[in-house]
Amino acid sequence: MDFLNTKWFYILFVACLIALYIIGRNFRSSVIPMIKAGFIESAVLKTGIAVNADIIASHQTSMWGGNKPIYHLTLKFKTLEGVETEASVDMGLSFEEIERFKPGNGTTIKYDAKNPKRIAIYDRPLFL
Repeated sequence: MDFLNTKWFYILFVACLIALYIIGRNFRSSVIPMIKAGFIESAVLKTGIAVNADIIASHQTSMWGGNKPIYHLTLKFKTLEGVETEASVDMGLSFEEIERFKPGNGTTIKYDAKNPKRIAIYDRPLFL
């Protein structure tokens, strides 16, 4: 009896298709946005405008990166035009950094002048 003609081959084939679908869906929903966010953050750090920002919310996500929990930070800042803006960024924080990025604290960010919702944590002292 040939294995390709048995029902076990078809069961194994369907199981592989289901596994590939699940892996592809997970890749599309979590890995690709993380890569895209990395490119955006890199571009904003190179060409963005530095401003001080207030942290208004900080929530731990279910993801980990580099042995650090990923936090979703929401920040409020004023653009150079005086427009008050809220934007969010995901960031891996060590346990020492979690205290520094709690709501109510301030930090320095860079934002894209064309789209102020695109931000990156700059976290260096900024003197205006």
